[in-house]
Amino acid sequence: MDASFANGLAATYDTPFYAYDLSAVACRTQELMASLPEGARLFHSFKANPLPPVAEEIRLGGAQAEITSLGELHAARLAGHDLTQALYGGPGKKAAEIAAALNAGVRWFSCESWQDLKRLSEAATAAQTEVQILLRVNPAEAPDARLAMTGVESQFGFDESLLTDPEARAKVRQPGICLRGVHVYFGTQVASVGALTANTRRALETAVRLEAALDFECTVINAGGGFPWPYANNAPVPALKGLREELTTLWQASPLYPKAQLWFEAGRYLCAAAGTLVTRVLDVKPSRTRTFVVLDTGIHHLGGMAGLGRIPRSAVTFQNLSRSHAGEMTADIVGPLCTPLDSLARGLKLPVVEAGDLLAVPNVGAYGLTASLVAFLSHPAPVEISYREGEMEQVWRWRSGHQQLFPAEIPY
Repeated sequence: MDASFANGLAATYDTPFYAYDLSAVACRTQELMASLPEGARLFHSFKANPLPPVAEEIRLGGAQAEITSLGELHAARLAGHDLTQALYGGPGKKAAEIAAALNAGVRWFSCESWQDLKRLSEAATAAQTEVQILLRVNPAEAPDARLAMTGVESQFGFDESLLTDPEARAKVRQPGICLRGVHVYFGTQVASVGALTANTRRALETAVRLEAALDFECTVINAGGGFPWPYANNAPVPALKGLREELTTLWQASPLYPKAQLWFEAGRYLCAAAGTLVTRVLDVKPSRTRTFVVLDTGIHHLGGMAGLGRIPRSAVTFQNLSRSHAGEMTADIVGPLCTPLDSLARGLKLPVVEAGDLLAVPNVGAYGLTASLVAFLSHPAPVEISYREGEMEQVWRWRSGHQQLFPAEIPY
């Protein structure tokens, strides 16, 4: 991120703040769309970043919305999405939540269990409509992924054995339900073209088996994704060269081609590179054999999925936007929270920093603010700024804090 631009934003909005380069979002979206087979559909996983201007840029690049909450549904609406084309998933959907999604226009759902199917059927019947269902499946075969979500014992999806049981044919035929296909999401940060191709092959093979077992016409295979990108550091970016050719060959060899559509999901690949967290050094404190650099940000802003060990604490990159130093120091990088868990890096070698310096953490446009402990210690959420070619476009802030609902609302 350009230092003068960052310093100007810091002077106006204070620190910490997230800044998202919309040109980078557009570029990554175009790259990924070009790496998929012709005719494949791409869905933006809002869990990675639901900020409306980021989501809008991804939509303009051709992706649909993959959402898992009414908050994400609201963000998708703000980003201009046609909710009739959105996919609503998640392993725990409340009846009221399903009804609200139907009322908003959502018609496609990823179904994760028999209880989920029952709730979807009841909600569709009550709304006098029909919902399009993908059965999310947990295949027996283990995936190639850094964080496996299926292919292991998991809360996600039906174990495949439940769906190949002869009784499943009748159980999937419920009022208001139109079974359209299969959804398999193996995991995140799938490290290579070969692994991405292998996981897609497994998804297609699973769909073929279930089409026969459940006696339905499979017209959609959601093969998930897991497209990788570095997190909070300047590690080499992944290369997807050859992925389109590999996936096209695989897809065209499937008995489901060309009667079905092939879908993919992506989050971090689309928006991680666009995001920078800008923070200020509050203190540099020696303590016996260690030095602590205290920032005005921490795991409440960059929690890496709740801050419970998901951040690679020895591999965070900090760029000093205030000065250029030839020297180097080793320090623990910590935040302002009252817990020793508030650590972004330990024993990190970095250019010498001083109190007041402005630092930037790259590649945090995915699983940044909304994957963090935003409410802990009740600090205000940092502003989120979208920009393009050095020009600020929009400024947003995540709303937080208690509001009394009973016996009466109190003004803020």
